[in-house]
Amino acid sequence: MKKIISFFLALAFVAPLFAQTKPWKIALHIDPNVSWIKPDSKYITEGDNKINYGFGLSIDKMFTENYAIGTGFNIINVGGSLTYFKEGTGPAGERTIEQLERVYNLKYAEVPLTLKLRTNEIGYLTYWAQVGVGLGISIKSKADDLVDYKKVAIDSADVTVRWGDATQILDEDIEDEDIGEDIGIFRTSLIIGGGIEYNLSGDASIVAGIIFNNGFSNILKRNGVESSNGEPLIGTDLKPKSFDLRGMSNAVSLQIGFLF
Repeated sequence: MKKIISFFLALAFVAPLFAQTKPWKIALHIDPNVSWIKPDSKYITEGDNKINYGFGLSIDKMFTENYAIGTGFNIINVGGSLTYFKEGTGPAGERTIEQLERVYNLKYAEVPLTLKLRTNEIGYLTYWAQVGVGLGISIKSKADDLVDYKKVAIDSADVTVRWGDATQILDEDIEDEDIGEDIGIFRTSLIIGGGIEYNLSGDASIVAGIIFNNGFSNILKRNGVESSNGEPLIGTDLKPKSFDLRGMSNAVSLQIGFLF
């Protein structure tokens, strides 16, 4: 990761030396996307994808007619659904183990840094491709939760905690919950994409492309509880067996914009 970022930073400084007079190309774009969260644990079940959107400003510094360093600023909305067990608190404040089905709604501010290649104009069309990295920071983290209580802590006579059946506790459906403490602040990703520019007149063009934004950093925090055959696992010490929650967010977007 550090080597990739260092390469693009070095290229950004060296590239202007090739041709100081080459123009900047700036585009405003919207990015409807399909996103999902890929779990990195056998104790997490991946659920449905989400349809989201994003928008942003792209800035390309042309250092030849066919090569550019691309950057800009994007707001991206990503998410997905995961199901896993975790320790929690019941409606009456009791200690519980719950099965959580969580639909994530996450928003990031992202600065991309890419190498962009362009063909010469063919008719009114120019074809382009790009590859690079995205550096994102979390600005909003919400979720819709469906909570199914499975176990409840019970104090025995010798004050040793044991776990009883919690099916008497009604399930909860929680919408638009703030989960900022459960989400890491940074998100890094690999950006790969390609598309076309249709020239309208002079420097004005319509831009369209497909962008794959593949997260490669863990965005989840907190611990879950190991499970087997749909039931949480309790150790011989009567404590739930915990594991670190890990997952990467990914998105495929259709980028549509106006270049000038």
